[in-house]
Amino acid sequence: MVASFVHDIQGQRVVFALGGVARVADEAARLDLNRALVIATRGSGARLGGRIVNILGGRAAGLHAQAALHVPKAVAEAGVASARGADGLIAAGGGAAIGLAKIIARDLGLPIIAVPTTYSGSEATAIWGLSDGEQKFTGKDARVLPRTIIYDPELTLALPAAISAASGMNAIAHCVEGFWVANRTPFLMALASDALLRFATYLPRVVADGSDRAPRAECLVAAWLAGVVLASGTALQHKLAHVLGGLGLPHAETHAIILPHVTRFNLEAATDARTRLVAALGGEGADRLAQMLAGFPIPQRLSEVGFDRAKTDFVAQQIAAMKILAPREVSAEDVRTLLAAAY
Repeated sequence: MVASFVHDIQGQRVVFALGGVARVADEAARLDLNRALVIATRGSGARLGGRIVNILGGRAAGLHAQAALHVPKAVAEAGVASARGADGLIAAGGGAAIGLAKIIARDLGLPIIAVPTTYSGSEATAIWGLSDGEQKFTGKDARVLPRTIIYDPELTLALPAAISAASGMNAIAHCVEGFWVANRTPFLMALASDALLRFATYLPRVVADGSDRAPRAECLVAAWLAGVVLASGTALQHKLAHVLGGLGLPHAETHAIILPHVTRFNLEAATDARTRLVAALGGEGADRLAQMLAGFPIPQRLSEVGFDRAKTDFVAQQIAAMKILAPREVSAEDVRTLLAAAY
């Protein structure tokens, strides 16, 4: 059977270097940004944000260190308000900071320079997310794709083992799902295979010794590739993680917990994905993912991250209404079974 596909190449500049954060002012100048607002979370995110404000000097419009997981509606509104008058955004940190910058970019049309410090890969996608109550909404918009990414492995050296492992598993989920989404392309599957091989080799080393720069750099490369893979779209893994995120569950940890279960379910209908996973992970896909999860110091079950089993039917109905068909149809009962196994 001859494959049929359409592939759009994203326009994005990537700067990858030890100490690369020092180049943020040069990259801002390249985009002609003279009033760039730095977006970060509180705590360590704010410290990095303050450092970037100092590097930007006169090109900085200030620091907004109020980003939060899942971009709650109130946080998004405050971020948009703070960015009025800015001509660009510097998103410094993990998915929370990059996620807030994306909503601001969507609403105000401002370009983003992303300086990621985790492995989530959000910086390489045109996907935005916003939460309101128990609902999480996502969409795709070219305006939210960061114009430039600065990857500096030095910025990941202080990342705790648990966050390294969870965000790495989040990125692995991008790759695994890229093997069976309906709009997958040979290019994106090749990236997924490369990223999976890097993560399988180097993520355990990062968790064991976070101060080793070489495996940190390899995982950051893998994170970039994994983020690009999301251009092919999402299926059960990501949609389930997003619905659970709307209930307040932590995003990366939830991805990690459900990944072996969703993979086992989908591989029954995805022979090609099974072969690719074996090649990249060195063993049967779902089993290897379960082994990786078990070897990391992160939650292993949904019961450990606050999932309320009384919400099972709500989640099942939400997913069933999405009518997911690739690589197989997903019913409400299928979701109930998956949630019970992951619980």
